[in-house]
Amino acid sequence: MLQARLPHRPRVPHGHRARDRDRRRPGTARGGRGARERGSPEGGGGVVGRIAVFRGLYLGDLVASTPALRALRRGHPKAEISLVGLPWAVALAPHLAPEIDRFVPYPGAPGLDGGDDEAALAELVREMRGQDFDLAVNLHGRGPESTRLVASFGARRTAGFVGGGGEYPALDVSVPWDAEEHEARKLLLLVEAAGGLSDGEIPRLRVREEDRRRAGELLGRGFGEPLALLHPGASVPEKRWPAEGFALVARGLVREGYAVAVTGSEGEREISRRVCDLAPGAVDLSGKTDLPALIGLVSRADLLVSNDTGPAHLAYALGTPSVTVFGPSTDVGRWGPLERERHAVLLEDPISEVRAEAVLEAAGRLAPREQRVGV
Repeated sequence: MLQARLPHRPRVPHGHRARDRDRRRPGTARGGRGARERGSPEGGGGVVGRIAVFRGLYLGDLVASTPALRALRRGHPKAEISLVGLPWAVALAPHLAPEIDRFVPYPGAPGLDGGDDEAALAELVREMRGQDFDLAVNLHGRGPESTRLVASFGARRTAGFVGGGGEYPALDVSVPWDAEEHEARKLLLLVEAAGGLSDGEIPRLRVREEDRRRAGELLGRGFGEPLALLHPGASVPEKRWPAEGFALVARGLVREGYAVAVTGSEGEREISRRVCDLAPGAVDLSGKTDLPALIGLVSRADLLVSNDTGPAHLAYALGTPSVTVFGPSTDVGRWGPLERERHAVLLEDPISEVRAEAVLEAAGRLAPREQRVGV
């Protein structure tokens, strides 16, 4: 199975771990608020040499997990951390360094991501069981399906959420699903209970020089500043603010002196083209950005206006001031930005009721970014 291995970092030899896989000692979970731990995450004083983290799902979901991944790294600085996720996320893995060392593609599973390749899933489980993990953490969710999958990795200790109904395998570290509302805080609470050390709840991503270079190539020489990005697409219609609203915002930003670019996937070209047709001066970049280039663009931008979709979460992690337009299908308390002085939220039911004037006003009130993010 293909694995992306990230830049090497020194490791404690795996043979130095405690050999008794069943050792236990009393302990108190660091996460509090309902976290429960059966013994210490280190298994009675043994070194945690290898950790598996399961987080499938999509871009915003993985970005929300970055505070938890940072805490896991800080709590276990010499461990080899493997992230198990859907194959698309191999492109995101370099942006999660140094929090993870290795990315393991996962084919999806019934009841989780709609995958139905039982042979590939069985191969993944065999591979994971052969890694002799000290700790496996289920950041995917609260359901028994994901918990059973992570338990099947055969780690010495397993951490996960409880409270989703159904029968769960026994967990060594557990946290009630409803102990926190926001997704990033929820995941962070579980990792703290498993020995992680938090440095904050705000998501972050690494930006490489090559990402910035690719963004510059897309924009071309002479593209003006300040730069505003607009992303009018979304995975489902209920999350899409009308193209006409984005066009009104684009025209307003051009009047205010912004250089405006419109982003979108290959499948979102039609809506992006419509925005640009209605907003002379806006540049259409739809279908031209892979994930690293999009990260480079968002990190360079001075403003992002987006529906509740991947680029909005990139802005939250990269410190780019943003306005996110929400409809009723999203739980803003769970998925919205935590830094409201830098990231504005506009919510209406239906989403089409959000006014373009309100978006422009919100953008004008945002705190400017203080520095570029990344290394």
